[in-house]
Amino acid sequence: MSRGTGLDLGRSHVRLATIESKKGAAVLTRYRSAELDPGENPHEVASEVFGPLKPRPTGVRVGVTGSDIMLRYLPVPEVEDWRLERLMDFEVRELESRSGSGLATSYNLLPVPRELDDEDTMLLGVIREDLLDGWVDTLSPMTVAGFTPNAVALYNAYLALGDHEQSVTLLANVGATTLDLALVRGTELYFARSISTSLEKRDETLARALGIDAPRARGLIHKHLDLSLAEGQRVSTDADRVTRPLLPLYDSLPTLLSGIITLCKAQARLRELALDRVLLTGGGANANGLVQMLTARLRVPVSVWNPTDMVDPSKLEASELDQLEADGPAATIALGLALSTADNSLYALEILSRSARKQRDFRERGVFAVVAGVLALAYLGLNYMQTSSGAEAARLESARLGGLVRTAQASHGQAVAVLEQIEQKELLLSDLEMRYAMQTASDEMLGVLTQGLPSNLWVQGVSAEMRDGKDWGMEGRSIPIVRVVGRGEDASVSARRAFNDFAESVFSQLPEGEASARPSTRAVGQQIEWTLEVQLLAAMQAEGDDASDTEGPK
Repeated sequence: MSRGTGLDLGRSHVRLATIESKKGAAVLTRYRSAELDPGENPHEVASEVFGPLKPRPTGVRVGVTGSDIMLRYLPVPEVEDWRLERLMDFEVRELESRSGSGLATSYNLLPVPRELDDEDTMLLGVIREDLLDGWVDTLSPMTVAGFTPNAVALYNAYLALGDHEQSVTLLANVGATTLDLALVRGTELYFARSISTSLEKRDETLARALGIDAPRARGLIHKHLDLSLAEGQRVSTDADRVTRPLLPLYDSLPTLLSGIITLCKAQARLRELALDRVLLTGGGANANGLVQMLTARLRVPVSVWNPTDMVDPSKLEASELDQLEADGPAATIALGLALSTADNSLYALEILSRSARKQRDFRERGVFAVVAGVLALAYLGLNYMQTSSGAEAARLESARLGGLVRTAQASHGQAVAVLEQIEQKELLLSDLEMRYAMQTASDEMLGVLTQGLPSNLWVQGVSAEMRDGKDWGMEGRSIPIVRVVGRGEDASVSARRAFNDFAESVFSQLPEGEASARPSTRAVGQQIEWTLEVQLLAAMQAEGDDASDTEGPK
């Protein structure tokens, strides 16, 4: 069983949800909702309302929407993961050079079906780092684990709680100021985007039209708004008085929703795509007459989707259950954010600033990595001392046997016997020197790991052995290989990127560069397992040359 907490920071409400996920079942263990007054900062309200809760919310996944986040779609070739990460690192550096500020990013391949697109598409999420750091500070004492676009949280909510109908479905979360959109077919994501709408001007527009203040206008909208007026139906006098000034704000919604197909074809490079249905959710989905207006103008079935019907609320307090029932579809994003943390099988797109990621990595595993490094260093140091003393003893023995040969030249039989002894000792010496060189190179590798290993990577094991050189282009020779195995923070690409940068730094320190090392990675849940194999023959030869230069001519 795993647990996740999601925080939806809307302009009219802030919502906090905690979900336990076990064997595909989602159990809601906490749900809180608070309304904002006009002009209030949602981050400050969330901190004030949810921060004092007991137990305190930790590991919170926060939603981001509107102009705060940029989502880009990039065509990428089918290449190895490490090459793909280099391409994305280059793209991020280009964005940072143009923006002039640090950017926090996360990216993942878009699960577009092969029959619709011949290339892979990468979904890249970008947020300014200074914004993230400010939000983290404002939301304390809650502990923020990361940030996820609301559109991705909407998709994850549908993956976990939706019907997965095999038709092209537009999921639309109608918020107070934004539309969070996800275009799916079954469980496949075609497109995700958050856009700002003119609905944020509803209260101000009605207040100006009726000559009242904004809070009273909001109350009248909730009570009397009836968008069936847009289709020529007769409504009550109060509904007409409230709805008519707001119709221009809602008239743009059908255009925005239908335009998502065109935008998806262009950015995700999908050639053939036709919309089959629309599922509305969010706080604005229940607006009276909205479903009928969109059905008439989009000419596809439109209905309201309420994912709260698919979660188990049995562990909620009575007051929390009342809030959940009152919010209904408005809870979708909070549920999707919580599920994004609780269920590792869902689509992963978590954005975290570099400083926050380093702090989290050190808290979770930094101490253990330091202890493991100290133990490994002590073991390798002791082994190095033992090997060095053995090599020196072998050199002394070889010199002694050489003296015996010079004194026994008068007897051919004795000389042959002595030469046989020398040959055996030289084989021993060669073996010890090879072990010594392997140990020296391993010690240097340990130094590289100690000084250059990124904080979100850690070492699980180091080994050295002799292997057939055929796989390294050295037919008929045995060569020494040092193999380092470790893990990364999760299966996120930032851990892969850190490993690739580290592998490049190792390449630069080897005599033959990249040809002397082989890096590889694979996903293990939300982590990666990485392996770095280095052939030390060139290092051994270099050390042998140094030794020959020191001894001088014989």
